[in-house]
Amino acid sequence: MAAPTRGPSAASRSAPHGVPEGAPGAAAASGERAPTRIRVRAPQDLASGLLIAAFGLSALWMGRDWPTGTLASVQSGFFPRMIGTLMVLAGAVVAGRSLLVHGPALPSWNWRPLAGVTAAVLAFAGTVETLGLVPAVLILVALGNLAGQPLRPGPLALLGGVLAAGCVALFVWGLGLPLQVWPLQVWPLWVSP
Repeated sequence: MAAPTRGPSAASRSAPHGVPEGAPGAAAASGERAPTRIRVRAPQDLASGLLIAAFGLSALWMGRDWPTGTLASVQSGFFPRMIGTLMVLAGAVVAGRSLLVHGPALPSWNWRPLAGVTAAVLAFAGTVETLGLVPAVLILVALGNLAGQPLRPGPLALLGGVLAAGCVALFVWGLGLPLQVWPLQVWPLWVSP
């Protein structure tokens, strides 16, 4: 019968002092080659790069059947393919940079601004033809106000009025777009084109 040995065992002698066996640093400290892991140093850049590349890939996919033509005779598919390719390359550069340079982590997700802005844009798109431009802009401003720090009623009304007047001046008077300004075209003629 062999006597038990005193002191550390052969396996525990290979690990450095204070590092238990099987710990991630034990293999590297003992001279064994640890498996390499890709370390993301800037998660926000990685997410941005992947999003840019995804938009580029979707542009390439949507324009896949459009004719590109040549540089001398550019056709409808040339610019979507060019922009899509540039977006994929830019996304790859930004995502690759996230592996090399330290950057900020991903912020926590806040649903309120996303829901508020989405609801405001969808409401504008759904009401601009039926209610007219001015009420649709006012609805857009009111719902967009719920997305962040709400304004008091006075500044909110001023913002809505200025934006509605600016939209009428730019799109109806300036560009001459055939947009309905009010729900019924019985309002004073000075707001119509």
